[in-house]
Amino acid sequence: DEFMKNEILNSKKIGLNGNRIHIKVEIPRKLYWADKLGLLIMADVPNSWGEPDEAMRKEWEVAMRGLIDRDYNHPAIFQWVLFNETWGLFTTVNKEKKQRRYLPETQKWVADMYHLAKQLDPSRLVEDNSACNYDHVVTDINSWHAYLPGYKWKDFLDKAVDSTFDGSGWNYIGQNKQGIEPMINSECGNVWGYTGSTGDVDWSWDYHIMMNEMRLHPKVAGWLYTEHHDVINEWNGYYKFDRTNKFTGLEDIVPGMTLNDLHSYVYVATRGDLCRSVKTGETVTVPLYTSFLTDDDLGNTLYLRTELVGWDKLGRFGQYSSGVKNVQYQPWSFNDLESLQVKMPDKPGLAILRLTLENAAGKALHHNFVSFVVEGKLPLPASPNGEEQNLNIVTFKPSSFTSSDWSQKQWNVLGGLKVNGAGSGYFEYQVQIPANVDLSKVNSITFMFEASAKQLFGKDRSDAKSMAGDYMRGGGTFDNSRNPNSYPMTDEFKYPSAVSVKVNGIATGTWFLEDDPADHRGILSWFSQPKDNKLYEAGSYGYLVKTTVPLKAIDPASRTMNIRLEVDKSVPGGLAI
Repeated sequence: DEFMKNEILNSKKIGLNGNRIHIKVEIPRKLYWADKLGLLIMADVPNSWGEPDEAMRKEWEVAMRGLIDRDYNHPAIFQWVLFNETWGLFTTVNKEKKQRRYLPETQKWVADMYHLAKQLDPSRLVEDNSACNYDHVVTDINSWHAYLPGYKWKDFLDKAVDSTFDGSGWNYIGQNKQGIEPMINSECGNVWGYTGSTGDVDWSWDYHIMMNEMRLHPKVAGWLYTEHHDVINEWNGYYKFDRTNKFTGLEDIVPGMTLNDLHSYVYVATRGDLCRSVKTGETVTVPLYTSFLTDDDLGNTLYLRTELVGWDKLGRFGQYSSGVKNVQYQPWSFNDLESLQVKMPDKPGLAILRLTLENAAGKALHHNFVSFVVEGKLPLPASPNGEEQNLNIVTFKPSSFTSSDWSQKQWNVLGGLKVNGAGSGYFEYQVQIPANVDLSKVNSITFMFEASAKQLFGKDRSDAKSMAGDYMRGGGTFDNSRNPNSYPMTDEFKYPSAVSVKVNGIATGTWFLEDDPADHRGILSWFSQPKDNKLYEAGSYGYLVKTTVPLKAIDPASRTMNIRLEVDKSVPGGLAI
C-alpha cells in the first residue's frame, strides 16, 4: 500500500497533474490513492496483438465493460482510452508481403465501441484510439504520439498546430474529420526519437526543449511523457526502475530551478535553441514568451529577473549583467514579450542567461534559462594594477595523447573532443613550452583539464550487438546501457575513480572523480551533438581538475612536459578527458 501511495506522490512531487495507466487495468487501491491525493488518471483498456476477429472483439468488450463498471466511481479517472496505437485493429491482407490494414469495417466497430463507452459512462471523456498512425475515427480527444529529438519539436508542432481545425482530416482516417475536440499529445519523449531508441540517457535536455516548445504552441492542450519510471524497454523514466532518483542538475545552472519549473502553470520560454553559438561582445536578441495556465490571483504585474553568468575557457565563473523586466499577468493567456537585448561577455566560454519570474513580494514563481557558447580569442587576464600579465596559454586536444594503455578499452568520441579509457591505465601527452617563453622568468605553471570517471557501458563492450530476444519484450535490456545511443543519466548510484597527474615523472597530486555523470550540466556535449538522429555520449561532462606543476619538473634543454594522467588498478574507475 505504501508503494502504491508513493507512486502517486512521485508524480505530484515533480509537478505532474496526471498519469496515463497504459494498456492495463490498474489496482483499485492505487486508484484510491490517486483519488485521495489528487492526481488525474487516463485509464486504458488492455489491447490485443492479433487480428480483430470475433473472439478478439468479444474478449476486448468484456474487459472494457468490466473496467468501466468496476472503476466508474473513482473521481481521479477523467478519461477512458479504448485502444492504443491501433494495436489489435490491423487485419492481415497479404500474408506473403506482411501487409496489414486498419479496415473500414474495423473502424466502424471502433466507432460503435466509442458510442457504447459513452453510453456506459456519459460523464467522462472517451478516446477511440491513442493514435500514432494519424487514424482517429471518432473521439473526445484529438491525440497523437511523437517521439523526437529536441531539435525536431518546433517543426513538428508547427505542422500539428497548423493542421488542427474543425473539418481537418489530419490525424483522422478515411472520411472522418476533426470537430472542436481539444488536441493533445498522449505519448512523447526522446526514447524512440533516435535511431533504434535511446536506452538510458540524459532525457532532461531534450525534455526541456520539448517543454518550451509545448508552451510556445498553446493549441496543444496537454502532453504525456514516456515514462514515469524506467521499464524493461524504455529506460528514460523520471525515476529509475526501483523508483530511486535521477538528477537533472538544473539547480546548478539556475539556483532554485528544479524539474517542477518545466511543469509550472506560470512559465517563461525563450524562442530558439536552448544552446546557441555567439561571438564575444556580441549583442544577442532573446525572444521571450509567457504562458499562464492558471487563474490564480498573482497580481497585475510580475517581475522577470535576468542574470547573465558563465564560465570562461579557463573555468573562471563570472557575473556579467542583470536586469528586471515588468510582465503583465493575465489568467489563461499566452503572449510574446518584448525581446531582451543581451551583450555577451568579451571572453570566450559558456554563458547562461538565467530567468526568474517573481511576484510583487519577491517569491519565485518560475525559473528557466538559455545558454550560449561564446566563441572568440581568449584574452589575457588583467593583473591587479590593471596591466595584462605576461601569461602564456597553451592548449592541446584530448585526442592528442602520444601513448595510452587501458586494462579494458580505449576509444574516442565526437572526433576526439572526448577521450575514454576504461578500467585502469593512463593517457600521456607531450606538451612543448613555447619558444618565446623565457624559463628563467617563469613564476608558475598551472595545468587544467576536465575529467570524469569512465564506466565501460554495455554499448561499448565487445559483445554489445549480441542482444538475445525481442527488444520490445525485454530481450537483453536488463542492461540499461546496451543501446548504441545510451549514456546512463546521473542517479543515486555513483561510479567513482581517481586520477593521478605526473609531469616528467614528478607527481603533482591525485584527484577523486565522483562519478561518470550525464545530465543537464553537460551543456557542451549536448551542443556538440551532430543532428543525425543518433547520440554520442550526450549530456556527459567532467569535473575541473587544476594542479600546479613544480618548476623543477621542467627540463630547460628539451622544454617539453611529459604529462601522464593515470588511474591506478586499486580504483579502476576509468578516465574520460
